Amino acid sequence: MRRHFTILLLLFAFTACKERKEIFELSSKKEILYYKLEKELNPSLSETIEAEIIDSEIRLVIPELADRKALIASFEYEGKSVFVNEAEQVSGETANDFSQPFSYLVFAEDGSEKKFDIVISVLDKLKFGLPHIYINIDNGEEIISKEDYLKGNIRIDGKGEYNDYTGRLGIKGRGNTSWTAPKKPYRIKLDNKASLFGMHEYKDWILLAEYLDGTMLYNSIPYKAARLLGLPYTNHMLPVELTINGEYRGVYTFTEHKEVGEYRIDISKDGVLLELDTYFDEEWKFKSAKYDLPVMVQFPKEKDMTEEMLNDIKADFEVFESLVYDESFPNNEWLDYFDIHSFVNYMIVYQLTLNMEINHPKSTYINRPAGEKYHMGIIWDFDWGFGFEVKFKHYDLSTAALPLFWEQNTAGKTFFSRLMEDPVVKDLFAERWAWFKTNAYEELKDYVITWSVLIQNALPKDHEIWGKRGSSGDASTDLERVLEWLDARVAYIDTYVAGF
Repeated sequence: MRRHFTILLLLFAFTACKERKEIFELSSKKEILYYKLEKELNPSLSETIEAEIIDSEIRLVIPELADRKALIASFEYEGKSVFVNEAEQVSGETANDFSQPFSYLVFAEDGSEKKFDIVISVLDKLKFGLPHIYINIDNGEEIISKEDYLKGNIRIDGKGEYNDYTGRLGIKGRGNTSWTAPKKPYRIKLDNKASLFGMHEYKDWILLAEYLDGTMLYNSIPYKAARLLGLPYTNHMLPVELTINGEYRGVYTFTEHKEVGEYRIDISKDGVLLELDTYFDEEWKFKSAKYDLPVMVQFPKEKDMTEEMLNDIKADFEVFESLVYDESFPNNEWLDYFDIHSFVNYMIVYQLTLNMEINHPKSTYINRPAGEKYHMGIIWDFDWGFGFEVKFKHYDLSTAALPLFWEQNTAGKTFFSRLMEDPVVKDLFAERWAWFKTNAYEELKDYVITWSVLIQNALPKDHEIWGKRGSSGDASTDLERVLEWLDARVAYIDTYVAGF
């Protein structure tokens, strides 16, 4: 009897242990079951994007023009928790920067983990042709002024890939040298704010003519490169066709206006935006004391500026400039005033495109958010890049190995080449260039190839009106020449960096 009781007791203990083990055994499940970017949570998206999850990759196709800096994902997972770096993720709430590579870590209850990489393909739409902008000016007037807006109607045919739009606007000319060309660039101001082609809603927009280059490819390169490098406030570019008053005007590049504001040049209402330009044609301006730089105040706006504000801006800039000029440079406090990360990314774009405008300087922008250092940017105006400044044509292979900075000591050359003398700047440039060449250059070339495909059917009509302007007349031949020039330029920059 006693033996039977002992056996029963042992059987009970074994069963209890087994059940307790099953109850408290921790799960090893760690999967993301579905993942999407919902339009309702992400205003920059024109539609909800659902991911394809394959093994440990979350694959997304995101429109090129979407603002990828802070997108919110909705997802379902099996496991205990989900993290990106140190931040725990909440479906439908947590925003992440999709302009840079990142991964999710899914933790199981047993402490094991699985990594899911975000893999993004940029969707360049326009499978059904370029979007077409139709502008009809009241009374059929022609645009002859850069100062006075003409009123009219605008209609955008998004070709089924972008939202259509109709509304009222004002339109006028823009640009300096580009305004003197037969094919004119324009600035438009909508009567009411609107999101055009998926860009954030604003009133002011720009149509670039690209008259100097009939390949119509050069604006696809610097702006994509700058976004790949993470340079803030970089404009988005989109090829379109334009008709004004029933007359077809050819292929244009549509982009945001250069203005301070949220989702554009977001330096806050107390920030400062300066343009260095030898045209020196703005109301509020000064020549700097040490380098004689032609500095014009673009923000605060002209109507808000005072003489006292100008004097303060000038004095502040010249403190920074004096440190660069001083014989103690670079072993002084100049880096307390200047953000070299933005400068290095900016210089990679200008080196890659051989945009010698920085030497004059022209269209060279420096911004200072309130309470922060000076930063380079925005990038702007590449009409005379890619060797045009030397040969008066783009992509001549003989220009691909030319130095960016001139021999003559112009104000821009003297100042900006001085900044490149700091060993800290050189080291960072070498590091960033190595990253760009390894991680971003092929994506840049793919983007240029896509741009070429998008515009190829419209180019003959543009050339018929305005001439070939350096183009061969064949989009494929033009593309081959541009990519050959870029590869040669990359080889030159490798040599340039090796000489530091």
